[in-house]
Amino acid sequence: MEDQLIPDPELTHTNESRKPAGEKILQLLPAAVYTCDKHGRITFFNEQAAKLWGYRPPLNDDNVRYCAYTKIKLADGKEISPAETPMATTLAYGRSFRDVEVLVEAANERKFYISISVDPILDENGNVDGGICFFQDISRHMQTQLELSESEIRYRTLIEKLEVPLYTTDKNGTITLYNNAAVDLWGREPETGIEKWSGAYKLFYVDRTELAKEDCPHAVCLRESKPIRDTEILVMRPDGSIRHVAPYPQPTVDERGNLTGAVNLLLDLTAMKKAEVALRESEQKYRRLAASLERKVAEKSRDLVAKNLELQESEERYHKMVEDVEDYAIILMDENGIIRNWNKGAEKIKGYTESEMIGKSFETFYTDKDRANRVPESLLAKAKDTGKAISEGWRKRKDGSLFWASILITALRRFDGELIGFTKVTRDLTDKKIADDKLMEYSSRLEFQNRELEQFAYAASHDMKEPLRKIHLYHSYISENKNNILDDKSKDYLLRSINAVKRMNTLIEDLLSYSRITSDNDGVVDVDLNQILDEIRDEHTLDTDHQVTSIDRTDLPVIKAIPFQCKQLFDNLVENAIKYRDPTRPSHIRVTAEIVEGGSLAGLVSRNNSRFHKISVEDNGLGFDQKYSEKIFEVFQRLSSTNKAQGSGIGLAICRKIVQHHGGFITASGKIGEGARFDIYFPTDR
Repeated sequence: MEDQLIPDPELTHTNESRKPAGEKILQLLPAAVYTCDKHGRITFFNEQAAKLWGYRPPLNDDNVRYCAYTKIKLADGKEISPAETPMATTLAYGRSFRDVEVLVEAANERKFYISISVDPILDENGNVDGGICFFQDISRHMQTQLELSESEIRYRTLIEKLEVPLYTTDKNGTITLYNNAAVDLWGREPETGIEKWSGAYKLFYVDRTELAKEDCPHAVCLRESKPIRDTEILVMRPDGSIRHVAPYPQPTVDERGNLTGAVNLLLDLTAMKKAEVALRESEQKYRRLAASLERKVAEKSRDLVAKNLELQESEERYHKMVEDVEDYAIILMDENGIIRNWNKGAEKIKGYTESEMIGKSFETFYTDKDRANRVPESLLAKAKDTGKAISEGWRKRKDGSLFWASILITALRRFDGELIGFTKVTRDLTDKKIADDKLMEYSSRLEFQNRELEQFAYAASHDMKEPLRKIHLYHSYISENKNNILDDKSKDYLLRSINAVKRMNTLIEDLLSYSRITSDNDGVVDVDLNQILDEIRDEHTLDTDHQVTSIDRTDLPVIKAIPFQCKQLFDNLVENAIKYRDPTRPSHIRVTAEIVEGGSLAGLVSRNNSRFHKISVEDNGLGFDQKYSEKIFEVFQRLSSTNKAQGSGIGLAICRKIVQHHGGFITASGKIGEGARFDIYFPTDR
C-alpha cells in the first residue's frame, strides 16, 4: 500500500506516451474519473480519483471492485458495501445515476462527502461491458447548505418571537413566512408558497374603497425595489372587523444587490385612530361651545353699544349672564386692557376675587416670558385690527400654578366704530393639553420602536454570528492540521484567538438571551422546581475539569412560571457556583425552599400582606465581599480578576431579569473564602 500511495515519476512518464487519447483527456479533467469492466474491476482512474481515494489501487484486481473506498454511507446514514454502490447497480442493470451524495472515508482516514454520477459502457451489441464514474468532493457545499439551514431556522425563530406583526415574501410576492402577531392582525393563516402580497382577507384604502392586493404597499415595494413609508391602509378580517394599519415594507437583497424579496412590518393603529377621532369630536364640541359663546358675547356687546339709553339695564343683564357661567372666565376690559368686570368663572379658573382684579391689567395672567415678548399687547392689537384674537398658551393662576388656556378677545366698538373696550373669554383646557401631549409622546415612542425594529430586521438578516463561525472554522483547521508547522508562540496566539472567538460567541448568545426576556406572560404554566433542579444536577455533577460537584436540595415548590426561563435561572446560578469554586475543597451546592411573609422583608417589598416562595442557592466557593452584592447583578460585571473561570458577565444579570419578569426579586450575600448565597423570592399569588 505504501508503494501505491507514492506515484513512480519514471513509470508515469514512460506510460504517458502509450496512453490512448481518451485516457489523456480524462486525466486533464478537474473531476475524479475511473472505469470498471463488467466484473467491477477497476481498469482506469485519473489523478483526481487517486487524490480523493488517498491511494492508487491496483488495476484489474478482483480484490478491489466497483470502487476504491471501503467505507461508504448514504445520505440517510446507512453504510453500504462496494457491491451495493451505484457502479455495481449500473453494471448489473445498465442504469445510470446522477449526483448521488454519499459520505466516504479515504485511505488516509479523512471523511468527506462526494457526489457520484455513473453511466454504463455498452459494447457493439448494446450489452453492458463496463461502467464509468465521475465523482467530486462536495464537503464545502454540504457545510454551506448546513449553515444556510441553521441560519434559516434562527431567522424564523427570531421572527416568531416578535410581538409586532411581520411577514416576508419572495421577489414574486409569494408569502414565505409570518409570525403569530400577523395571524392575530389578519384573523387568519395564509398558505405559504401560494398566497401573494398580503395575508389579509381583504384590503381597503383609508377612504373604504377596495385595494387590490397586487397594488398594496408590499407589491409596490417589490415592483419599485424601494421601502414604502407614510402609508396607511385598512385590513378586513374574515369576521368583517376592520383594523387600521401602517405597513412598512422593506426590500431584501443578496450580497450582489439583487432583489430577493421583502419583509413587511405592520403597525396596528386602530386604538390610536379611535383616540384621535374621540379627541377631534371633543375638540369640535368645545370649539362649537366657544363659538356659540363668542356669538352671544358679541351680540350682547353690540346691544350694549346700540342701546345707549338702556346701557345700565343692558349691563346688568350682561353681568347677570356672565356671572352665572363658571366654566368660562369672562371679563370686560377697557381699550388699554384694564379689567372692568369679573365673573365667577374667572375667579374659579384664575383664583383671584373680583375685588383683587378690578382696575388691574389683564397682563397679570401671563408668564414672565410672554410679558417680555409682549404677547398681551400683540393680542389686543390683533383684536383691534381684525375684530378678534384667538390664542392658546400657558397662563398663571394666583397661586403661581400654570394652566393651559384657550382665549378669545373681541373688540367692542360704538356704532361710529370707536373702540370702547374688549371682552375676553377664557377656558381651562389643561386636561385636553395633557391628553394631546400624551398622544404626541405615544407617537414618538411608536416611531422610536419602529426605528429599532428596522435595525433589528437589518441585524437579523446579516446574521451576526456567521463571521465568528467562519473565523473559528478556519482557525481550528489551522490548529488541528498536522501538516502546519507553527512555533510555540504562534500556537499560543492561535489558541488565544480561538478562545476569543468562543468567548465572543458566548457573549452574543448571552446578550440574545438577555434581550429575549420580555414582560409578557405568554407560556406561564405550573413548573415543578424539583424536576428543574434534578435535570441540572444530572448535567453538572461532573464538571468540565472532572472535579466532582455535589448538588442537593430540599423539597421545592411548584410555581407559576415560564419553564425554559426557570431552567436558565437555576442553571446560571449552579454554573456560577461551579465557576467560582474553591480549588482547595470539593464543591458543594445546596438548594432550599421556604414560605416567607412580605412583612418580614422590610425594604424589599411594598406589600406587607404578600407571601413569597424563598428559594436559596448556597455554595462553599470563593465567595465575595458583601459590598458588591448589588454590583454582581449588573451586565458585564465580574468581581474576580484572578479566577480562571470564563464567562461573559451577563449570567447574573439574566437571573435578575428573569426573576423580575416573574414578579419577584433576587438578593445575594457572600463572604470571601466561605461561599455565596442567592435568595430568590417568587410571589405565591402569581
